[in-house]
Amino acid sequence: MSLDTADALAFDHTVSTMATTMRVLGHPGDLDVRRAHAVGVLADPQATLDLLTAADLADPDRAVDPDMDPAICVAEDVAHATANPFRHPGRAGGVVRELRITDRDLLDDRHGVAVSPKLGPILLGRLRTWLLNAGTITINPVVDLDPRAHPPVDEHDPPARMAAMVRHRDPTCVYPACTRPSVHADLDHIDAYVPLDQGGPPGQTRPANLAPLCRRHHRAKTFGHFTYRRLPDSTYEWTLPTGRTITTHPPTPRPEPPSPPAPRGHHRRT
Repeated sequence: MSLDTADALAFDHTVSTMATTMRVLGHPGDLDVRRAHAVGVLADPQATLDLLTAADLADPDRAVDPDMDPAICVAEDVAHATANPFRHPGRAGGVVRELRITDRDLLDDRHGVAVSPKLGPILLGRLRTWLLNAGTITINPVVDLDPRAHPPVDEHDPPARMAAMVRHRDPTCVYPACTRPSVHADLDHIDAYVPLDQGGPPGQTRPANLAPLCRRHHRAKTFGHFTYRRLPDSTYEWTLPTGRTITTHPPTPRPEPPSPPAPRGHHRRT
């Protein structure tokens, strides 16, 4: 971020004060680690206040015994708390995180990995720690990727579960070489939607006729004479205004983990 020089110096001083207080409270990290932690704490106004309240802990003239000061106890919790993306102070309804995880991942205590479009791969051990400290947790039903589970509708906008299914199916904008995440993209009708009262057929809004396009490529398709179609193998064939065709292939799926070795003394039947 770009700041006025005075504001930047004040910000740096506050971060340094918080990092110093963390050291007095027993934070084991070096200065850079503590400063990085302090910047994360600044995202929580109450936690920042708790830590700054204890900023004079090292002051020899402090009248209150630090061991008996309740403010110090709270500050110690702040100083040693780990970052948690499931906590967001002040946000009504909490924070929603999308995680892609299979039953195989959940059963693997050592190497299981969940994937989040925003956070990337997450080890299950770390995820468990976050969830244990997240307070109230609401788990939404999984998104069924089978198109048959999402019957066509006549409205222009797809239902929420259908929209989620399409974005799971295509994690990025389907224009050639575009990598913008589909979670931030528009859902485009491949064959343009025609309202029913204007002669359009029923069932135009369905997974097979929807694809995520970032705003730029959505406009190119709508106003720039670009056309495309979804093929049976999940690829997209684009036709440019020049007549040239380009194919967009779906992302490479994650390889299946190897099968566990057969127990000794037993033979696997084939």
